Amino acid sequence: MLTEKQIERMEKQQYRLVGRHSTVKVCFWTKECLREKGKVCYKEHFYGIHCGNCLEMSPAITCNQRCRHCWRDTSVFSSQWEGKADEPKEIIKGCIEARKKLLMGFKGSDKTDLEQLNNCLIPDHAAISLTGEPCMYPKLPGLVDSFFDDFNFRTVFLVTNGTKPEVLKKFGKESKHFPTNIYLSLEAFDKDSYKKFNIPVAETWEDVLESMKYLSTVKDKCKTILRITAVKDFNMGEVEKFVKFVKLMQPTHVEIKGYSWLGYSRVRLGEENVPEFPEVREFAEELVKVSGYKITNEHEPSKVVQLSSKE
Repeated sequence: MLTEKQIERMEKQQYRLVGRHSTVKVCFWTKECLREKGKVCYKEHFYGIHCGNCLEMSPAITCNQRCRHCWRDTSVFSSQWEGKADEPKEIIKGCIEARKKLLMGFKGSDKTDLEQLNNCLIPDHAAISLTGEPCMYPKLPGLVDSFFDDFNFRTVFLVTNGTKPEVLKKFGKESKHFPTNIYLSLEAFDKDSYKKFNIPVAETWEDVLESMKYLSTVKDKCKTILRITAVKDFNMGEVEKFVKFVKLMQPTHVEIKGYSWLGYSRVRLGEENVPEFPEVREFAEELVKVSGYKITNEHEPSKVVQLSSKE
């Protein structure tokens, strides 16, 4: 699926390819907690995952959007799935082995807590969110099952752009398990802004809305999170337009997360598009006024504010 040059570029960025189409990388916050015990990501603060034992991976390098804020190299994406799909168990095994090799490099640093490092070598949380759109992987429900049943993971989070509602509907039907959390990531506030900012390769806005509608029906099976990426000079003046999505999806939580000027997004957006944390919190407070949700948590280092239903 990738050229040799694309593979070389990804490996320089500390990605490791697994099989035909999967990839793994050590999360920034996993590195931070190895350097300083107790320094963990917002997902541990909000949801109790083990930050140091996080396996951040994706079973699909490809994606059906070319989002302007994406810090990935979208030149490696393709419009549809290509070729044979690897088996879930083999993908997970390969990701765990590649992650372990990447982490072993920390043994050479005086800042590393070696006891913490040894503990972190065995992951128990999966973040299916690294790159691409994971719902394009044809065996995604089986991948979630394998994390729980074959590798004894405590938690599995799935992040999707919502363009594949037919895949989300397979959980619980073609699998024993739902992900612990399903995140639907949103930046646009209507169809036109979606085309402009997310640059889909097909007409998928209606599919995003269909995914929201479906996720409103599975809150008894897993936590559902509507994650709104706040981008200055694009969507931060459109708070009221997001209310309809909160009402449609009825998520367990809404997360307002500030855009970060990282990676390849720096060639598409400017540093002026990055909000400060007080601006992110102001966005959240404005959404509280019109949504029926309340602020229940925040993590300033990650520029994230969590809202929850008053119910």
